[in-house]
Amino acid sequence: MRKALLVCGAVSSVLYVAAIDVLAPIVYPDYHSYRSQMVSELMALGAPTRPLMVLPMVLYNLLVFAFAAGVWASAEGKRALRLTSAALVGYGALSSAGLFLTPMELRSAGFSHQTVLHIWATVVQGLFIALVLVFGAFVHGLRFRLYSLAALATCVVFGALAAFEAAQESTPWLGLTERVNIYAWMLWLAVLAISLLPAQARIAASPGAPGKEVTS
Repeated sequence: MRKALLVCGAVSSVLYVAAIDVLAPIVYPDYHSYRSQMVSELMALGAPTRPLMVLPMVLYNLLVFAFAAGVWASAEGKRALRLTSAALVGYGALSSAGLFLTPMELRSAGFSHQTVLHIWATVVQGLFIALVLVFGAFVHGLRFRLYSLAALATCVVFGALAAFEAAQESTPWLGLTERVNIYAWMLWLAVLAISLLPAQARIAASPGAPGKEVTS
């Protein structure tokens, strides 16, 4: 069960990327530019893709919650994993709320009250992503810590670039900068999930582990 829950973390990343960059553009021909158009436009109020995207995004959020449970089950008393799990729950909750309560409106509506609400919800969600990355950086050793910090830096830099460009009238690179941010986050989640799969086996094989006879 623990391993199945952890696999949900990797599956969630694959599902998200497949939904936004494979499935949705097929049924929404007007969404033709990965370079300039935001991912949020696929789930915007009034977008023809919104009905299609709701189910994959609900499944994605459920997979995130399942992954959080798997991370907690892998903690074995390790505080970093428990904090990572808690932050993942917060991220999943914000992602779910963003899907149903704070979706943006189409660009033609301008910076409406709903779109401004969406922006603030995205900022809070980004804070939870940062928390997951910071807590998760201490789950493994130095190499994983450096990778986590690199992922965090990528998310911060490209998230800031996307936010800056979103405020401009012309957004030729908005879709690209946003995707670098998203892909860095999705890849890190998948790597964390895979890295935790053999945790129980290592514990069971360690000298003095419960149920293992120690011989002199």
